[in-house]
Amino acid sequence: ITVVTVLYVLLIMRPGLRLVGVSFPRQAWIIENPMLWLLGLWLWIALILCWMWVLLSLMGTYLPAHHVGTMLRSGLLSIGATLMVAGTVTWMAALPAVLPLRSVNELLPLVDGLALGLFGAGTFIGGIATTWIGIDVIRHRPMRIMPYALGVAAGAAVIPTSFLLPFPWHLLAAALCWFIWCIFLGLYHPRSSV
Repeated sequence: ITVVTVLYVLLIMRPGLRLVGVSFPRQAWIIENPMLWLLGLWLWIALILCWMWVLLSLMGTYLPAHHVGTMLRSGLLSIGATLMVAGTVTWMAALPAVLPLRSVNELLPLVDGLALGLFGAGTFIGGIATTWIGIDVIRHRPMRIMPYALGVAAGAAVIPTSFLLPFPWHLLAAALCWFIWCIFLGLYHPRSSV
């Protein structure tokens, strides 16, 4: 899902995400390609849910369930995912509704600001939770530091998103770390070392 979403955003959806500069080409692209816009945002929601699923599975496998920190990380994941999905849904529902209006120049920055604010807050919280989970898994499995360090790097790269938007290039580094880490998690079977 990570690879498909990143490629879709870079190759197809990019004109609709161009927030800096003249906004008319962006508005025209979203109005002319509503299905491409919606598909891209649904891919983002799928990516958010898969991110949460991987981390919850990892916590359930390697970390003690009764531990207070585990419950706190689960809560942070839920809050982060909720905020990210809310930001994505804001763009999904409100942006196409605002574009045909006459007051688009006043409402467009408001919708973008709300969506980016929600998404940025969600990535900040989610990045902290991801980093924390990666560090705790390393503490519980010290023989596998390098692969889990990729999870820590992915989480740390996502944390400053709310301060760096609308320039999301750091998210490509986070996606690459996340992708390699997920490959490791998919290929490594925890019982094979027993």
